[in-house]
Amino acid sequence: MSKATSFSVCYLYLTENCNLQCKYCFENANRGKSYMPLDTAKKSVDFLIDNALKNNGKSVNIVLFGGEPLLNLDVMINVCHYAVDKGNEHNIEVRFPIITNGTIYNKKYEEFLLDLYKATNYVDIQISIDGIPEVQDKNRVFVNDKPTSAIVSENIIKLMTLFENNGMDTSLIRTHSVLTKNNISKLFLSFKYLNQLGIRNPEFAILNEEDWDENDISIYTEQLSLVADYIYQECISSCSLKPYHYAEGIIAQRKRYINEYTCAAGKTFCSIAPNGDIYPCHRIFSYNRGFKLGNVFDGIIDNDIRKKFFDTCRKDMHAGNNNCGECENSECIVCMAYNNEKYGDMLKCNPLVCSMFKTKWKVIVETKKRFDKLSDKLNYNKCNEMAFIRAEN
Repeated sequence: MSKATSFSVCYLYLTENCNLQCKYCFENANRGKSYMPLDTAKKSVDFLIDNALKNNGKSVNIVLFGGEPLLNLDVMINVCHYAVDKGNEHNIEVRFPIITNGTIYNKKYEEFLLDLYKATNYVDIQISIDGIPEVQDKNRVFVNDKPTSAIVSENIIKLMTLFENNGMDTSLIRTHSVLTKNNISKLFLSFKYLNQLGIRNPEFAILNEEDWDENDISIYTEQLSLVADYIYQECISSCSLKPYHYAEGIIAQRKRYINEYTCAAGKTFCSIAPNGDIYPCHRIFSYNRGFKLGNVFDGIIDNDIRKKFFDTCRKDMHAGNNNCGECENSECIVCMAYNNEKYGDMLKCNPLVCSMFKTKWKVIVETKKRFDKLSDKLNYNKCNEMAFIRAEN
């Protein structure tokens, strides 16, 4: 293998089962109903911490994932307690981001979040919600086809209240929205809606599997520009650049350099299935189980497969006639699992998806120039903004 690294992030599949039937979900084709037993969950923790110790890792993010992970809440609670104790024993920091569809909220879950906060001083929840009710209920429905927008929005408000009442960081209640052809024209309205629910930094992800065209690219540009204009006015009204800072998931630059590799799959990132099988990422588990790396009971057993992921470099990526190595876009998200599923080649991109990312990058660059000028114009003393955040040069 090219390099030895610690798996610093792992998606732990607590269950493949889900109480929703989202129209675009990449898991639908191969979705099972299995649940991870507690002994497998604990063995997964053992594997990840042992892997960190072996490779001088200092921390592990165990992402509680599914399906819908809250359908396996008892195992979630027990494995987190186990991981905290084991991490403390070996001086490894362990955190547990939760990715949920937001439809489940009860007293037991609430108590778990408070216990987790006491144990780690950190609770990070990502809720899948696509935006305004019209958008949410078009694609994200229960298995009986009933709408989900009302209950998800209500549960976000409950979480916000819980966090605020217990001194927890509300910016760690995050949302992830999927952009499709039937909702991209509502991006701006959805951004405002999520802001009004208290979400500081809504994220919107382009659906790789969508059949994008030039008209969609034009709509995307328009919607991103509307978001930028809205945030600009928010900065002026508040006499602060904080709204721009919080919008880094959509129109502000997050990464300051272009990664050498395409993504972290198989390198510092892995996914563990309910039966303990290890894969380079959660999407590969859904798309192609031929990329199995091993099992938590046996450890990594196929380093030849893992090496393929170490050797996939950005400079070798290609989309149409464009070479990714010559592109300045540091915000592009390349999905090797999708590329391999569509083209049989992890290094081949969908040219129209590439165009969508380039569109976003153009808006990011232009927006940064605009907010740099605004930063110079805002009067620091008049604003009395002691936590003033200036845009980075």
